[in-house]
Amino acid sequence: MAFDPCEHQKTQIVINAAILRRKEIGLPEEMNITNLYNEMAPLLGIIVVPMDSRMTNHLPSPSEMRNEQGNFVVPRKDCPKCGGKETMLLTPLCHSCEDAEGGKFKTAWVCSTCQNKEKSEKFFTQWLNELSVEIPEGMKQAMGIKTLTDTGLK
Repeated sequence: MAFDPCEHQKTQIVINAAILRRKEIGLPEEMNITNLYNEMAPLLGIIVVPMDSRMTNHLPSPSEMRNEQGNFVVPRKDCPKCGGKETMLLTPLCHSCEDAEGGKFKTAWVCSTCQNKEKSEKFFTQWLNELSVEIPEGMKQAMGIKTLTDTGLK
């Protein structure tokens, strides 16, 4: 399911309505927004479904993103150790982390199944250029991306 900023704006409206309602009827201030939402939503006819983190919407991480053809945006490759198909993800290494060995290695292919690592002295952008990965340029509006910062919560 895709991230929907409108749904988050609706949630904010319900929370603000709960704050106003509590003031009007003389109830003490409630700081927990989940409690505020769960208190007001049924009064507005909204069915409250208990959710856990696996059920909530989230923006895909770069490693989960796919292009229009269904291919991963960030390159993947097969793992030579465990034989997993497209389980090795390209990740940048920070200069100070142990895997970078003092800055010698800039990236690593890491298997999400067996944690096998193949370190590389190439920078992340060098890999992207070599693998012909196209990075979209431009403003988010031009690419059709909408976020909460477009209009803000009022």
